[in-house]
Amino acid sequence: MRETQKSGDVILEGIRNGDRIAFEGLVNEAWSPLVDHLTWLLGSREAAEDAGQEAFIRLWEQRERWHDGSARALVFRIGRNLALDEKRKERVRREFAAREAGAREREECPGNRAEVMEYETRFREALEALTPSRREAIELVRLRGLTHQEAAEALNISKQTVANRMTLALADLRMLLADILPDLSDRQPEARNG
Repeated sequence: MRETQKSGDVILEGIRNGDRIAFEGLVNEAWSPLVDHLTWLLGSREAAEDAGQEAFIRLWEQRERWHDGSARALVFRIGRNLALDEKRKERVRREFAAREAGAREREECPGNRAEVMEYETRFREALEALTPSRREAIELVRLRGLTHQEAAEALNISKQTVANRMTLALADLRMLLADILPDLSDRQPEARNG
């Protein structure tokens, strides 16, 4: 085990120093297991190969950043993160497509069009009534599909602060929209500061 770790350190050091032979050796050693793992994560060999290529590209392009650990473990971590990002983006795309399809269906029914427009107007007004920090948290997480961690990094705050702002913002929205969300109207939260 220690020999493998040492070998990984030497490979990573070589890559960090621009040694293309060390990099090619890593690609030859790690490509198949990495793509197999990413296929399991993504459910598609083609998507896995794309993520694998991107992982190796990022490892090489950012080689001066990497100082500790095994080069093989590092490329797996980069590949895994890329795969998880892709899965999250795909989920957001599916949710968006489903919302759009539902909106088109509602718009096609003339009686619903006015109701939909009223709901959208009320929702925008409720968003505007939130404090700027809560509105920004809702915008990034719920409307733009960022994770709490990504929103925290974008806002330069902690993940817990994002979670707190989301909780407070959703409570405020439930209160502000209680009359059009009848299933939630009996659970009206108290208004909170923050």
